[in-house]
Amino acid sequence: MKGFDVSLKFKVWERGIGSIFGDEELEAVKNALETSETLSGWGPINQKFEEEFSKYCGVKHAIAVTSCTAALTLATRVLRLKKGDEVVCTPQTFIATVLEPASRGVTFKFADIDPNTLNIDPETIEDKITPKTKAILLVHYGGNPADIDPILEIARSHDLAVIEDAAHAPGAEYKGRKVGSMGDFTCFSFHSLKNMTTCGEGGMLTTNSDEYDKEARRLKTMGMVGETKERTVKTIGKYPKPDPPLPDHAGGAYDLDWTRIDEYGTNFRLTEVQAAVGLVQLKKLDTFNKMRLEVGRGYSEGLSEIKGISVLEDRNDCLNVYHLYPCFLDQKEVSVDHDKFLQYLHYEKGVQIILRYFPVHLSNYMRYRGHRFGECPVCERVWFEEQINLPIDPKKTGEDIDYAVSSIKESIKKFGKS
Repeated sequence: MKGFDVSLKFKVWERGIGSIFGDEELEAVKNALETSETLSGWGPINQKFEEEFSKYCGVKHAIAVTSCTAALTLATRVLRLKKGDEVVCTPQTFIATVLEPASRGVTFKFADIDPNTLNIDPETIEDKITPKTKAILLVHYGGNPADIDPILEIARSHDLAVIEDAAHAPGAEYKGRKVGSMGDFTCFSFHSLKNMTTCGEGGMLTTNSDEYDKEARRLKTMGMVGETKERTVKTIGKYPKPDPPLPDHAGGAYDLDWTRIDEYGTNFRLTEVQAAVGLVQLKKLDTFNKMRLEVGRGYSEGLSEIKGISVLEDRNDCLNVYHLYPCFLDQKEVSVDHDKFLQYLHYEKGVQIILRYFPVHLSNYMRYRGHRFGECPVCERVWFEEQINLPIDPKKTGEDIDYAVSSIKESIKKFGKS
């Protein structure tokens, strides 16, 4: 980068693990390795992890999977989203949110965001709905819950499904309800950077629908969904079905014929070792989230005293679990060149800046599909002129916070034009 020292070692940075490991996780891994009859996702530890996560969220079903992307894929497939269908989506998100619907030819209608939360703005959804719309796809950005009640009301009035990407939000609450208990599907991530982890990768899909749960479980383990009919003759060619039956991976070949296959499954099973770590991490999740909340409030307290910086306000009806810490340049107070300001913080002051996320509708793969600048003016303005993401994790210290805040104050003085 011209004019900046790109070899700088960061003084405040984002660590590669967003939670904290201890002896309990090591013991859980050891126990799983020594006692499990299988290390695959069929085992009792996976079942226990799903039961505990569903209880934690207050939801009927929880399905352990390999990633949040896998959970989003299952939700897309269970809903049979296909070419010609439309989905209303937020533009402030990572590629994983839109990847599976895009691969199936689904058309996206991007609603805009609320600049105070970076979540989808419910007031911008309804005019994007057409007779082809099948679902609303939202993100609880940074661990800050979206305003879900009006979204659910819109969805019910138009007979639409609601898919929540809660990769950032395990443990977050909206009006006394845990994220994961409200929409048709909620998709969680246990990636190493997230508020809890299952050894680097992992995820969970939650739903209150018995039918959705049944189909998602089939599809996560190479099953198929559609229609079958009973075979009258239980033979394959001249070979009869063994009696008693043998374990043979026949998958009902002797008993059923498919008359229609709607979806083919794949392998999204979480291992028993990962589930064992997840059980331990789930018990610690509230503690980790409280630690993140303290870091976030520490940032906000310091930054609120700086002219030209605005911060997210904690809403009384929600619990923000601060997976990310976004704040904003207030260009009405102090005119600042956004890029130069962030470059100075990153390269000169050593406050690591990882911008999340480039407006997805302006990405090259969405421009390829016809999306253009100007679709979501609020999101675009906030991204290119205002948004800042500061490093946050449970291990951040008061010294880290003070250094980041003082560096921002210095940067405002250097680049601000009041």
